Amino acid sequence: MKILREILEDAKNKIVKLNGERLCNQTSNSCGCCNWDYSLISLDEKREIVEFLRKNNEVKEKVLKNKLEESVCYFHDKELGKCLIYKLRPICCRYISYKIYEKDDCFKTCSPLEPCRKSCSTVIRLEKKDVRIEKYPLKSYQLNDERYYFIDDKVIEEYKEYKNKQNVKLNSVIEEIKK
Repeated sequence: MKILREILEDAKNKIVKLNGERLCNQTSNSCGCCNWDYSLISLDEKREIVEFLRKNNEVKEKVLKNKLEESVCYFHDKELGKCLIYKLRPICCRYISYKIYEKDDCFKTCSPLEPCRKSCSTVIRLEKKDVRIEKYPLKSYQLNDERYYFIDDKVIEEYKEYKNKQNVKLNSVIEEIKK
């Protein structure tokens, strides 16, 4: 897991140098694309989060309160406007706005030009012919005279291994800390 996080963080940092920070607002408010009940994490990620929450009762109580409200991400601190488990947040939360998803006939990704909103999708569709392979593990495409870069996780062996283990629902963290 540590190696995968390092690979993804390095790729994200390359993108930030090339394009700047993404406008994704998922760690600053709860209007993003998070589907916390159904988001999948690995067992290792679950263990890390549960262990952290058991040691941090104040954070745990905020998480449980968020679960009751069911209108925000469990891990979003409304008062501080940030993620309560930022350093431990799952892979699915860390890089969503930096990834490109290959479908049968196209690629899809978060728009680099506007922050996500639940009220309307900011996911954009890209023709396969318009996406270029860049230096590992990046891909890019042209939009409004600017080249935008994204992580292609399908070329990362460690990510493939992670995906095989990514079978735990994020909401199982809540069930575990209630015990």
